[in-house]
Amino acid sequence: MKFKYILIILFTIFSFYYADRVMELSEYNNTILTSINDYASTFDNNCIEGEINDNGIILGLNGIVVDKNKSYSNMKGIGFNKELLEYKSNKCILNKDDNLDKYILSANKYKKNVSLVIDINDYSYFKDLEITAKNENIELNYLINMKRIRADLKNVLYKTNKDDIKEFKKYFNNFYCVKTNDFDILEYCKKQGINSIKIVNYIEKDLLLNTKKILNKGIIIFIKENNQNTKELSSTIKYIKSRGYNIVSINELLS
Repeated sequence: MKFKYILIILFTIFSFYYADRVMELSEYNNTILTSINDYASTFDNNCIEGEINDNGIILGLNGIVVDKNKSYSNMKGIGFNKELLEYKSNKCILNKDDNLDKYILSANKYKKNVSLVIDINDYSYFKDLEITAKNENIELNYLINMKRIRADLKNVLYKTNKDDIKEFKKYFNNFYCVKTNDFDILEYCKKQGINSIKIVNYIEKDLLLNTKKILNKGIIIFIKENNQNTKELSSTIKYIKSRGYNIVSINELLS
């Protein structure tokens, strides 16, 4: 009988200990959760949505937020540690990847980024354009007809040295379709998994003057390849930078 009482007493003591231990762990875990929530409340950057109209879309600015579940899982039994935080993208509805069926008009209007696209005519100024871009430490993009690429790689580029060819071919890592006439390219490009861009800003001449008129956040400036524009490219780049803008690749602009 005494043995039974002793077991009951011991079990009762253990129960109290276990309950206290569970309470301590619960409070400890709640502290971790609170710390994660507090950090997220100051860090999280939610999507800033873009715009849509009959012509196409202006992309939104995707955000990034703390993944609370994964972060908490990493910290259980350890305590709050910023290095163990995990993050996830907070994608906008109007993002590049989920809108292959719509024309992109420009990137988001929140970052001071722009892209310059040279509408290649016959490659006459390609080397000069590249030298200018290198000297100004920026990236240029090139608009080239796909049918011409196949022929021109043989008829024009392979007459130069191997270094020139390698330099040129690196610009074909990322592709975008560009609407240049009345033909609707959306369906074809969507099937290829490629985004389509509609030209909004095209400059044939007086590059610097016209850039001053249209310069704005997120725009893509298409520039006709000719002698005058090539000469004005350096001063135009300097002007864009002086206004606090970054000149980036199309891929970076639309990401």
